Amino acid sequence: MRKHLIVWLVALGMIAGASAIAAKKAAPKDVTIKACQKTKPPVAFPHEAHAKKGKIACKTCHHKGDEKACSSAGCHAGKAEGKRPGCAETSMTKNPYHVQCVNCHKKENKGPKACAQCHKK
Repeated sequence: MRKHLIVWLVALGMIAGASAIAAKKAAPKDVTIKACQKTKPPVAFPHEAHAKKGKIACKTCHHKGDEKACSSAGCHAGKAEGKRPGCAETSMTKNPYHVQCVNCHKKENKGPKACAQCHKK
């Protein structure tokens, strides 16, 4: 009887694990960043090219819940003071997208680095 219980528990664990893997969403191929479209044209972001081909880990950009580490890294510079830089903050040193994306493009010496290269009209 105990042996059957163990077999059933293992089987249920495997089914639950397989279900969790199947439920995980696939990363989108492309994303349009519309956060600041009232002041700037939306940005077409080739997500798959960065995530799969560029081999950039998800948590590099998607780090919700770890704002303290992000603030110290400079991504969301105002977060430590309880403020999150918004669309009005276009600074290359405070806007999270500018800090993350442009700095990486400069470091890797590829990809767009100027406003109009991302914010296309």
